[in-house]
Amino acid sequence: MMVSHEQSVLIVHPDPVLRAGLVSALAPRRIIAVSSRDDAARTLAERVPDVVLADVVEARRFIRDLDRLAPAAMRVFLCPQSQSQELRELVDVAAEGHEFHTVDPTVPVEEMARSLRELMRQRASVRVPTTGLEAVFLVEGQPLRAQCLNVGNEGVLLKLPVDSPIEQLPPGTRIFDLRLERAGQVMLRTNGFVRHLGLERAPGDAWFRVGIQLERTGTGIGHVELATLNDMVRVLAVLRRALRRSGMLQCTLVQGVRRREELQASLIEETAEAPAVLRCALPLRWTVAVGDVVQLVFDLSGKSYHGWAAVVRTEADSFVLSMPRSLSMYHRRSSMRFKAGEDQTFSVAYVSPLTGESMEYPVMDLHPLGLSFAYDAARDVLPVGLIIDTFTLVLPDGTRAPCSAEVRDSSPLLSHAVGGMARPFRCGMRLLNVQPEARQVVMDAFVQARCPQVRDGRTEPFQNVWELARAVHLFHPDYPFEEGPHLATLEDTHRKLAGVPEGLFRTFLYCEGDQLLGHVSGVRTHSRTWMVQHLMVMPTVRRGENISRELPALNVDYAEALEDVHYMRIFWRLQNKWPDRVFGWIARTMHIEGLTELQTMNYTRVPFTQPLRTRRGLPTVRPATAADLKWLEGHLRERGEVVRLMADDLLAPEARMPTLAARYAPHGIHRGRSLFVVDGENAPLALALAEEATPGLSWAEMTSAFSFVVPQAQHPRAAEAREALAAHCVEHYRQQGKRSALALVQDDEVEGLVAMGFQWSCRVAKWTFHRSTARTWHMLMAAVFERLRARAPRVLGQDEERTD
Repeated sequence: MMVSHEQSVLIVHPDPVLRAGLVSALAPRRIIAVSSRDDAARTLAERVPDVVLADVVEARRFIRDLDRLAPAAMRVFLCPQSQSQELRELVDVAAEGHEFHTVDPTVPVEEMARSLRELMRQRASVRVPTTGLEAVFLVEGQPLRAQCLNVGNEGVLLKLPVDSPIEQLPPGTRIFDLRLERAGQVMLRTNGFVRHLGLERAPGDAWFRVGIQLERTGTGIGHVELATLNDMVRVLAVLRRALRRSGMLQCTLVQGVRRREELQASLIEETAEAPAVLRCALPLRWTVAVGDVVQLVFDLSGKSYHGWAAVVRTEADSFVLSMPRSLSMYHRRSSMRFKAGEDQTFSVAYVSPLTGESMEYPVMDLHPLGLSFAYDAARDVLPVGLIIDTFTLVLPDGTRAPCSAEVRDSSPLLSHAVGGMARPFRCGMRLLNVQPEARQVVMDAFVQARCPQVRDGRTEPFQNVWELARAVHLFHPDYPFEEGPHLATLEDTHRKLAGVPEGLFRTFLYCEGDQLLGHVSGVRTHSRTWMVQHLMVMPTVRRGENISRELPALNVDYAEALEDVHYMRIFWRLQNKWPDRVFGWIARTMHIEGLTELQTMNYTRVPFTQPLRTRRGLPTVRPATAADLKWLEGHLRERGEVVRLMADDLLAPEARMPTLAARYAPHGIHRGRSLFVVDGENAPLALALAEEATPGLSWAEMTSAFSFVVPQAQHPRAAEAREALAAHCVEHYRQQGKRSALALVQDDEVEGLVAMGFQWSCRVAKWTFHRSTARTWHMLMAAVFERLRARAPRVLGQDEERTD
């Protein structure tokens, strides 16, 4: 049976005439119209609409309401183009990463209704529910299977289990050879791309919902057009974010000399006297005149944007462009590449599997996972999908690192930098089977290109790092600043970590000459999780360099370059105002269920110099069995705790962390987990997850803490089960030679631990996000720093020195 999704719309506007006009124009949809934000909040608490149309007044506050009550709803703000102040505020909000559309309510109602209907068109398409239909498709050359839930004229909805490789499916990803099969018979065969990704929960089950848009006739292989931005608010916001990040635009004359040049550019915001414009430096190899049309191209957050603008005037050393009326958005890549410095030139050499000819080209840009280079299409053939087994990466010192590669993109290149080629093309390659030494060289070049003032701190004397911690008061209870044996423990762990293979630990130092101004480290805490920790910035007047922004951003870039890292994690104390303001805002803004998770926990600790108070007759505690691990995995799946399940290695085979333990063990570092159970009537009443690590792997010992899993918190025996487990964990850590036992627990679990003798220290936030959201993280980091500087120049000087 064919089912048409009946859209629901919430209209929020104080003008009753406008509300009535919109209700009439958008009929026969299910429409609720209210006059105020308070009325809207009450409506949203009862029913979540597909689309929300709202007045532009209090847009920022209303977006916060929608993020909390209706995160999946399409947002449309009614903003007259004449209200310049409100438009500027909307651009600010959009530049912070919020997605919405705008419509001018001063135009005739029918014209406004046409614009709204076009925005809502894809959400109203007819869908056919399916049973017994399976989808098979290729991503990154690997086949995936999924259950098909429904099919529409423009796409299909798929169901993937929570342990599927969703890092390969960010929105915009190309889907090749998509087949819909029933009982082995192919019903449909085409290509497409991922339109949206989300988490669904059902009783006893949780799964990923993946929307696939089917390929339209004539769609090119190299680029996937995701959307056309013709909303001036969104166009301004995207340009502001792009120029804030790099300050460069790739410009090409539409007519005449078609040579693309990367030009320094700036956005001149709109004023009461003049509209917004773009100012660009003069090109070197072509001239511009008033009236010329220029194509603009730039990359942002893994996507490429193309637009056209007219030259409105020329100046002595620059020219001014009008704002493009629209931007076409294409999927490019989810990770960021870089251009190595002149003293770090890379090149590639290979034998063409098609012609047998040996070729060598200099690299244009690269990444530990891929690179691009210019080649002559009149001489060489590199079609998309071609596998080259005899591929060599030539390092700056001349060392040749053999690997294999796959062609991911091949497109014409208009550039003056490839002279001598009859048909210059750009080839994007994915590197496969790269040697660890070669990957290390690329990583080091990446760090230098990203921030020349940063160096690898693994070989830095521990005393220098400890003096910086002392200067910024980075205090942890187990490691006071006074002299003692604990310093030797930390120094020994520091030395061991310096010798672990790439991908397990990395320290970045921000230096000015020999002076150490900043520090951040990253450590692999679980088999697929990278934790950013120990951010310290010397309290100086050098805030303009945003050291505290550069260091964690570089750490995330580094982790994203590690193919086997799927999640990044950051801890911070809630009472530390600066990280809570920055990371807390970002975490709430980029919340995507199933891909990100923000938890608040209580940091409670008992030193072993203090006796533990326990009651008599506590229930028996036993070690967890394989059946218990299977139960725990099923419990987390049922609750839909996907991020915790995957990022914390709580799949049954990895619950004791054997994979990561085996990687650390040869270097004298311990990492693991013990699990303990108190039995209930038919299933575990409570479990304790006791993380274990070499002292000093994390100075806050976040990797050596225990926590509880209590499926029925209101059970009459839950409190005594937690007490028995806590006492068992304390004894477990005592036998391991720890100085104290640390528990990271929920609010309702604190009282019982305090009664046993634990000391409550603080509340901490644990934020985990999937690697596919890393580009969004970078964009929001830039936005929040810009917002803080605009709001109060002094705010960056307060509590900026540390996060943990």
